Amino acid sequence: MFQTLNPLEVPISHTNLIEASAGTGKTWNIAALFTRLILLEHYRINTILVVTFTKAATAELKTRLRIRLDETLSILNRTPDAANNFDLLKQNCHSNGKLDEFLLNLIQQALQKEDQARLQLRLKAAISEFDNAAIYTIHGFCQRVLQDFAFLCQVPFDIQLDEQSAENQQIIAAQDFWRTQVATQPHLANLVHRHRLTPENQLFELKSFISRPYLPFRQPECQYDYAQTLADFQAAWQNIQSEINQIEADFWAIQPLLDGRNFRKESFTKKFDWLKENVRFELPDLANLRKTLENSSQNIPFHYDFIDEKIKKQRPDENKMRNVAKLGELADLTDYLIAAEQNVLHQLSCDFTNYLRQYRQEQKKHSPQRIFDDLLLDVHHALLNNPEYSQSLVDSLAQNWHVALIDEFQDTDPLQYAIFRTAFAQTNTPLFLVGDPKQAIYGFRGADIFSYLQAVKDSEYHYTLNTNHRSHKKLMDSISSLFQREQAFALPEITYTPIQAHRQQSDLSDNLSSVQIRWLSNHDGENQDKLVKQSAAICAQQIADLLAQSAQGSLKINDENVHAGQIAILVRAHKDGAVAQRELKRLGIQSVLLSKANIFAEPEAQAVAALLEFVIQPQKLGLLRFVLSSCLFKYDSADLQDLNIDENKLLTWIDSANQTLEVWHQFGIYSALQQFFTRHQVETHLLAQKNERSLTNLHQIMELLAQEDELSHTPTSLHQWLNQEIQAALKNNSITAEHQVLRLESDENLVKIVTMHAAKGLEYPIVFCPFAWKKSNDSSRQQWYISHETGEAQIISKNQYKQSDADKLSIQQENLSEDLRLLYVALTRARERLYVYVSHFQSSEQPKKSAENEGQFINALAYLLNADKNLTQDATAYENHWRNFIAQNNQNGADFEFIVHHDTHHSSNLKKQQNADLPNYQAKSFQNRHFQFIQHASFTSLSRQTQRATELLLPALDSDELQMTALPTTPPDGDSIHAFPQGRRRVCVYIPFWSDWISDSLL
Repeated sequence: MFQTLNPLEVPISHTNLIEASAGTGKTWNIAALFTRLILLEHYRINTILVVTFTKAATAELKTRLRIRLDETLSILNRTPDAANNFDLLKQNCHSNGKLDEFLLNLIQQALQKEDQARLQLRLKAAISEFDNAAIYTIHGFCQRVLQDFAFLCQVPFDIQLDEQSAENQQIIAAQDFWRTQVATQPHLANLVHRHRLTPENQLFELKSFISRPYLPFRQPECQYDYAQTLADFQAAWQNIQSEINQIEADFWAIQPLLDGRNFRKESFTKKFDWLKENVRFELPDLANLRKTLENSSQNIPFHYDFIDEKIKKQRPDENKMRNVAKLGELADLTDYLIAAEQNVLHQLSCDFTNYLRQYRQEQKKHSPQRIFDDLLLDVHHALLNNPEYSQSLVDSLAQNWHVALIDEFQDTDPLQYAIFRTAFAQTNTPLFLVGDPKQAIYGFRGADIFSYLQAVKDSEYHYTLNTNHRSHKKLMDSISSLFQREQAFALPEITYTPIQAHRQQSDLSDNLSSVQIRWLSNHDGENQDKLVKQSAAICAQQIADLLAQSAQGSLKINDENVHAGQIAILVRAHKDGAVAQRELKRLGIQSVLLSKANIFAEPEAQAVAALLEFVIQPQKLGLLRFVLSSCLFKYDSADLQDLNIDENKLLTWIDSANQTLEVWHQFGIYSALQQFFTRHQVETHLLAQKNERSLTNLHQIMELLAQEDELSHTPTSLHQWLNQEIQAALKNNSITAEHQVLRLESDENLVKIVTMHAAKGLEYPIVFCPFAWKKSNDSSRQQWYISHETGEAQIISKNQYKQSDADKLSIQQENLSEDLRLLYVALTRARERLYVYVSHFQSSEQPKKSAENEGQFINALAYLLNADKNLTQDATAYENHWRNFIAQNNQNGADFEFIVHHDTHHSSNLKKQQNADLPNYQAKSFQNRHFQFIQHASFTSLSRQTQRATELLLPALDSDELQMTALPTTPPDGDSIHAFPQGRRRVCVYIPFWSDWISDSLL
């Protein structure tokens, strides 16, 4: 049973789990609890451990905790004799017109334990020591442990973080494994070649498992001798190759005597055509062979028993039946061979992962270099697998930190939870685990929701936050109505409890409903790409209409016009965000796509790479045409045709390339590119096109090239390096270093386009979810790990042959649960209004209906509405289902509006108005700057010059215009500027030793 958390009364003992739903003030309560520990419980600031899971969250938490201490001290400073002056104390506890009841009660209780002067001294000491506060990310905490207790952890004293070097070492290790374990085995080498496996793509696929030793690979239940199974299949296939014509003749001889529904002429004609076309291959494509030899019900119609069952009346010739049945035997052998291959590939993944794990362990013994995952592994090993020193380390951690506050705990994994449990829970150190299982959305990073659920069982006390301080009541009630079904998050352990709203009314000036459901008509069953574009176009149109209303003064938030920076579009994938951004730009609405994309995956990187190659080899005019048609120049076909027929223009570009190469050799790549782009006014054109995105990307790529160029690259090797980075980024098989993350434009007054994962923890006044109708696509993932009833997680192959029904159900349930949690995060970002787009969409790739895939293609919204797969495939029925749901819930206090969009007509009023207001920008020209020697001077010499200037300045003024005043001998409270306002002049004298310069300005 969860109790409502009161940060002033919760006991500081045992292990406490605090479940904080979206918008319920999780950070506020952590700050309140932190302030209480300092002021009321007398903890030293460096004995309180606060851990969160991202650098941004850590920075925000530090700021909030510091501000909370400052506020408390400020109240005490402004309230003399606070113990006996309740009215003044209460007055000073008001902030922005609201009473901070927590601080009022905290200060009152603290004053009962000690006098005001000691409280002020305690707060001043905490603030002065705040730089020593133990506020870390999980990796920062582990790094601190390894540095402070290196001997007990048995690690080097000079640990260094180096992600890039570790990645390169992993690639080398993967290639070594391939050379020693794969290339030496002919059958295995041939198998991986047919499945197009390489060390690089296997490393990318299994990278997340390498640093998670607690995840074992589950071995297949059925074991096959691959070599023998392959030999049996090849023998049967060779027999079919020689007899296929006779087998076909025998089949058509007996076909008239068989059931026509199961042995249709058209279907079996295609089957024999495929077989006769592929008999020339030594080994056919097994998946297509298996598909050819089965019928629509996935039965094998060539089995002898199946043929015998489907005989109508007259029995066919027995020899012909048995000859045709050889294809049935081939189908069985195909099944065995596919299963044997999957077993071999599964074992290959297991051996590959274990090899890399062991390789990394050996590397760490001889090198101080670590990656972030190594920090967790080293601390976990020191605490749990180091019997000689583990108890001493546990005792040391408990002595170092007397209480621990763990934020965002739903994003933990078994490794991290074991660290906190061993270091704090098992030593009876007060431990507070703060999180929300409904917002556990980082499974792709290794987070494990089942670790949180285990912590719920292990915690002695459970608390919850039941008031939402973000959204108003109508919006909260509407969102709650969506999650009222049983098992709203697919997993029975995760429940949804409605929470109350702190604010009753919306701050938006119009009277529209809080949740706008936009139904996109899709009766024609358009494909997904067209529906995505339609969703983005309607979303852009609606945003244009909102901004047009705001420009007319009819849409305000708290009496201020709504602006673009208060609107966010939440998307599941970066590519959907790019579609939305294009549609907004078409209407003249500027936006920023907030993502952690790799700069080398952007088109500007490819354009620069082609430009570098053209500079190196200017005779390759095809490269020039590619560069000119790219995003940097945007030549059209007419421009390129004009270039082709004008030899002088071509020679001008070639001459420019030669000049650029010469500058490259003398002054480096940055100077070369800068002069090239200035010569051809690239930056001016990009600004004129309002293409700030390309300009930002271009300068970031230039800086990265200059940084790499410092390693003494030749032009050719630097170009090769850029191409390698581009290929790695496009394949998404490399770690994106922090300096390679795509930089963002200024987003203060721009529409934000944010992925749902990145939006977690953020809030926006108006939120659009234009692609909520989509289901996540997990087809690219080849490996899975699932949890069983025992709670143990194991890795199984997604493509494992004949997975059990329990495995398939578990995979579907966990994927659906994560989709539902991601949808919850998206829906709870809005403060004032939420727009959700829904539609009927039937994928052409959906499998045939069967018990094992029932529900597999239902998206999260359909699941919440109890809409099964058959209902979502019927556009009219699904639309009516939404209408009925909304009507029923609006009667119960929800605030939905259902609107049907039949077209994508756009309003151009906003675009015209914006274009009329925007000035024409031009790039400013600067003169060439020459190198100047740096001059060094001492403070004494500067002061001497100041004194001399004062002596020269004062006599120059007429005596009747200046009334001297006595200059103070100590600095005043304000600036050290003394003004003499008599007459026509004002002399501002900066006194020597207070400043180092003097200025005289005429009024």
